[in-house]
Amino acid sequence: MLLAIIPARSGSSRIINKNIIDFNGKPLISYALKSAKNANIFDTIHVSTDSLIYANIVKELGFEVDFLRDPSLSGDNVEITKVLRWVVQEYEKRGKIISEICMIMATAPLISSTDIINIRKIFLKHNGSKPVLAVTSFPAPIEQGLKITDNGLLKAIFPDKFHLKTQKLLKAYQDAGSLFYISRDLLMETDTKAYTECYPFILEREKVVDIDEVEDLLIAEALYLGLKAREKKKNKP
Repeated sequence: MLLAIIPARSGSSRIINKNIIDFNGKPLISYALKSAKNANIFDTIHVSTDSLIYANIVKELGFEVDFLRDPSLSGDNVEITKVLRWVVQEYEKRGKIISEICMIMATAPLISSTDIINIRKIFLKHNGSKPVLAVTSFPAPIEQGLKITDNGLLKAIFPDKFHLKTQKLLKAYQDAGSLFYISRDLLMETDTKAYTECYPFILEREKVVDIDEVEDLLIAEALYLGLKAREKKKNKP
């Protein structure tokens, strides 16, 4: 069984009810659900939530929540890997045989069904030997980063490399906060909190916004509308 898990706990503090907040006229989580469904590869799409309100909204969107998340796994400091393992265990108690798991973040409205299909292709290319993580490139070399000192001045974080040309600096990537693909056995037979060795699925920066603040939500909405406008223009006869 191919299982998609969309984590959606209700305890967000910086944006209240972030996972179901209005995004371009629809609950934010609806975009991840739609992309997962349109990928047409999953036997089950499960929203892992601790909230009956969230579960009812998901049901209104046409999806069932087979069980609510254990409250002990809904705190700020609970590792997402614990949540994924618990969901798999719950399904296996119900007699489901799971082979692959794709985590799709509820706060990733810019992800398409094609992205989900393509991250699985990378997973299969490497025979599921390691997880696959969606990443995007930093907009500038990390060696050119600046910090503000206690006395209010800007200071280079890497002063010995700050003056170098971009071409001589490392091309670095960051977690896109959207997609993660892993085999059942690799997930369940280890107790790691985070997987540091993954194959990359590289996303364009225009598809990546880490929605933590209201400003992030506005940026994501602007990018979404821009992507849709470009898609409409491209398909215009």
